Order: sequence, then C-alpha cells, then structure tokens
Amino acid sequence: MPTGTTNNKSQQKTARVPLDVLSEMNLVKEENETDAQFIVTAMRGEIKRRQRRKTKEAE
Repeated sequence: MPTGTTNNKSQQKTARVPLDVLSEMNLVKEENETDAQFIVTAMRGEIKRRQRRKTKEAE
C-alpha cells in the first residue's frame, strides 16, 4: 500500500541533477550501491562538513 511522500522514517525529495554529475556518480558508486544510498551518504558527509565549518567559524 503506497504511503505517499512521507512516512515515519523518510521523505521523498525530487531534484534535477546535471548530467555530468550523474555520470560521475555512476562511475564512482560501489558495485551494489543504489543511487539513494550514494546520495544519502553524500548528504550526511556534507552536513558534517558544514557543521564542522560552523564550529570553527564560531571559535
């Protein structure tokens, strides 16, 4: 049964991705890694990077 775009664990997002970025992603993805897994990992890494940068700027 479809749950719509939001459930208790996740929310669907839609974004347009430049073709060159998409091609590069496909070149570096692990063998059994899905697009969603790659994107979530990349997002978590970027969030941590920005949080560290903000901490440094606040010091």
